[in-house]
Amino acid sequence: MIIDCKSIAQDIKNKIKNIIAEADYAPVLYIYQVGDNPASNAYIRGKLRDCEEVGIEAELIKLPEDITDDELNNKILEDYNYNWEDVDGIIVQLPLPKHIDPKNICIPDAVDVDGFNSTSPFQPCTPLGVMKIFDAIGYDLDGKNVLVCGQSDIVGRPLVDMLIKRHCNVISVNSTGDYMKNTAYVTKLANVVISAVGKRNFISHIDLFNTDVCIDVGINYDENGKQHGDCSDDIYEMKDIKVTPRIGGVGLMTRAMLLYNVCVARYGEHKMESIL
Repeated sequence: MIIDCKSIAQDIKNKIKNIIAEADYAPVLYIYQVGDNPASNAYIRGKLRDCEEVGIEAELIKLPEDITDDELNNKILEDYNYNWEDVDGIIVQLPLPKHIDPKNICIPDAVDVDGFNSTSPFQPCTPLGVMKIFDAIGYDLDGKNVLVCGQSDIVGRPLVDMLIKRHCNVISVNSTGDYMKNTAYVTKLANVVISAVGKRNFISHIDLFNTDVCIDVGINYDENGKQHGDCSDDIYEMKDIKVTPRIGGVGLMTRAMLLYNVCVARYGEHKMESIL
């Protein structure tokens, strides 16, 4: 069974739209783009559409490909210091040019709505979106065995923390370690498998023994530019497993939770309780 993430995300956006419509002021989001990467362009178009749909005022700031880390950070801080009373969220769109290390990007905590930095008060959007999927499909995580593949700072690690708070038994694995050479060994007892690795066919049907839900967070492209996830095609033929689609799946949830975080920055968590 394929999980209808599009409907889940749309329900979140509808609720956000109603909250903004009833408020005195609309939230404001700054989106910084470095260069003209086609993938970045696609991601930004989606985010701009989302913001327009719900009533968030989004401003795209395009910067040259050859900008340095320091120049980018100075631009962000300059804009924030000048408009700190008006801007609610700042994001830097990935991917960035190779000469810029995302870990060197400095976004003030108060507006770090992507949860980009470890000190951000906002929960990272992708893990938050994954957790919302479980709630939307009515899956009780209490006591479940959950395997999280991938240990990135913005997906794998915060996701583990969120799952532990839901009383899950969590196994976190690094995709490059020897432990993952035989994925079936690791997945054998997993009720839930979440893969955020970015490797095509990383998880296949032979890896899923006792699995109820499979969440595919990974994104990668083949030689023809076609988008793939971490899950192989055969998983989508398994009738007893709920699985997220490759396209229109977790990505839509990530975008929806970005809108949520921007509104939290403007209105506070108490105003947004109906979303989560």
